[in-house]
Amino acid sequence: MFEFIDKALGRIIVTPHKSAKRVIARHKSGHIQLTVPTRFNKEQVVAVLEEMKPRLSRLKPSVEKPFTEEDRINTLTFSARIVKSVYIDKPALTLKEEQLHIYMPHPSDLLLPESQQFIRKSIVHVLRLEAKRMLPMKTASFALQHGLHYRGIRINSSKGRWGSCSAQKNINFSLFLMLLPERLIDYVVLHELAHTVEMNHSERFWSLLDRFCNGKARQLSREVKKFKPEWYDFLVQD
Repeated sequence: MFEFIDKALGRIIVTPHKSAKRVIARHKSGHIQLTVPTRFNKEQVVAVLEEMKPRLSRLKPSVEKPFTEEDRINTLTFSARIVKSVYIDKPALTLKEEQLHIYMPHPSDLLLPESQQFIRKSIVHVLRLEAKRMLPMKTASFALQHGLHYRGIRINSSKGRWGSCSAQKNINFSLFLMLLPERLIDYVVLHELAHTVEMNHSERFWSLLDRFCNGKARQLSREVKKFKPEWYDFLVQD
């Protein structure tokens, strides 16, 4: 990661990411966040930024919505909420009966950056644990059902892709996949399993995936591309 100052746009923070296929720009409050492919050097970033300047100058800074006591984050396996308590003097977590309670001392200011950071990191931590528990089970079940084979599964924190499959049949899932409705999670799992047979997106790939998805592969693909979880931006902050 590196940053520089542009005379017209101000502070620019550049984050290379191995899953990025193109440059993604977000106008944050106080700076512009650029996510770029890892192959990009600083000169390439500056060149692309020059091309993007007209569009970036029209973007409004995103307002980061804080997570408060009135809010809920629903995932595949749990719902997260904040509970203030006079019986504790430091933050704590419990996960029981599909309820993640993030206990914060009362009184405490939930809007403080350190409070929001603790809340965010806590939810992401539990998301990762639950993704490691649930996604391999789903993958194994679908693979057995459809007679497919894969080598292994890894859970990462990718912000650009829900899943991927290597030529060696190793499957990767983003922990943030857990924020999608279950039918879309199932589609992503089946999509990556189909890549263990067809590595590209040829007609043979879509025909195979249609068999797994009752003929709705392309429809589900469009839904996944359009779907954005309500609290996604809050949780993926660096």
